[in-house]
Amino acid sequence: MNEAAKKRLSKKAGLPPGSLVYTGSRAQPTTFTLVSYDKDNFKMLENISVQAVIEGIGANMSNWLIITGFGDTESLEKVGSHFEISSLILEDIFNVEHLPKVEDLGTSIFITLKSLKLNGKKVIETGQISIFLGKNVLITFQEEQSNLFDPVIERLKNAKGTGRLKQEDFLAYLLIDHIVDQYYLLLDNCEDQVEVLEKNLFTDPKFENAARFLHFKKMLSVLRRSIYPFKEEIRYLTREESPVISSATRQYLNDVHDHLNHIIQTIDNYREMVSSMLDLQAANASNRMNGIMKTLTLVSTIFIPLTFAVGIYGMNFRYMPELEWKYGYPAFMVLMAILSYGMYLFMKRRRWF
Repeated sequence: MNEAAKKRLSKKAGLPPGSLVYTGSRAQPTTFTLVSYDKDNFKMLENISVQAVIEGIGANMSNWLIITGFGDTESLEKVGSHFEISSLILEDIFNVEHLPKVEDLGTSIFITLKSLKLNGKKVIETGQISIFLGKNVLITFQEEQSNLFDPVIERLKNAKGTGRLKQEDFLAYLLIDHIVDQYYLLLDNCEDQVEVLEKNLFTDPKFENAARFLHFKKMLSVLRRSIYPFKEEIRYLTREESPVISSATRQYLNDVHDHLNHIIQTIDNYREMVSSMLDLQAANASNRMNGIMKTLTLVSTIFIPLTFAVGIYGMNFRYMPELEWKYGYPAFMVLMAILSYGMYLFMKRRRWF
């Protein structure tokens, strides 16, 4: 958790349980949209009041209340009171840093999970989606206006699939499944990044970009931290009987659990691949350094006897016979060449290079 998130969570310190404190940074005005449908009918009321929401709930229809923004606490409390959403559940809804979870309340079920998407800077943006599945109504809570659920609304509007034939529990499955599908889009991006990093490592031995590795590892950490808790929590819905979720819908949720399990395994595989690539990069850097040190050592070794010879003839003694010899300089240069070649042959035979 970053420092900004910690500061937002600190606003809850000292307050009694059930206090509605928004812990996010994108507070927006609260809007209500009511979607009602059955086999033959579909209607959608946008930007309506709380009273219109209460009056618009159809007893013989499936009802989906979409709530966006947490700016109007009073209206949200009215909604909570009417649909019997406890203050503790509302507190979890306002706490957008909450980990994904599933809570069976007997006559209703509360689900919170993370929506994930890449922004223009290739950074994952995390949003919290809360779902309250109660009697004759499903309520979703979002921090801000988005088109996340537009495909689901279009499917219901155009009667595609079997969504219009089923109750709110199946709608909850459709929403969860749609969010999980978005996770696969991020996995595709991760796969592309893995391929690029692998290509750079093998085609360019000098490739060193710690920032890209760090960014990728951070992305994988965000994915796992956002998805893994929900995988563990949704298992409850697939195993425990609940009067709110039918056995048929439970089978669909079991399929979602399988998808989440596959996603987590893929993320873990990517993490292992990144660790292996980091080890390979470190090995390449070490090999390059060893090669450089080996070259410098060999050059230094060759020059050791030459330096010794030069040191002797640089002592400036008065009586040194070679200094007066006509062929002293050429002979000395030949001697240095022989010494250098001799050292080369010696190291070559020892297989030092």
